[in-house]
Amino acid sequence: MTIQELLRVEEIMKVPGYVVFILSIIVVSAVTPLLFSKGKMKISWWDYAFPVLGPLLWFVLSWFHVGSDISNNNFLLEMFGVLMVSITVPWVRFGVLYMKSKVAPMISFVLTLAPMAMALLLRLTTSTLPD
Repeated sequence: MTIQELLRVEEIMKVPGYVVFILSIIVVSAVTPLLFSKGKMKISWWDYAFPVLGPLLWFVLSWFHVGSDISNNNFLLEMFGVLMVSITVPWVRFGVLYMKSKVAPMISFVLTLAPMAMALLLRLTTSTLPD
């Protein structure tokens, strides 16, 4: 590999600061309901991972040019939607724990897929917005 290729690989692997900030907000807001529900349900790695997977899927989809072109407004609108779902779902799951229903575990699992479904839905349906 030449020096130029190495520098290009290094530049591609850098993570922008806003990605770290977004993922940090999700982690902090998603861990709180998990701490409250530890005595009520078994917590697994999936419970900690699913809120972050929505924004990560959005970045992967945009990297592969799935959906419309990405403008700054598209990024803001779509990421806002994905973040709101990623932040809300752990709290909704916390509320579902107190349901006296046999379908509560199924509802809880389906809710964990919501951030990724929202990322896919927004990438496929949002048209290109002007900057």
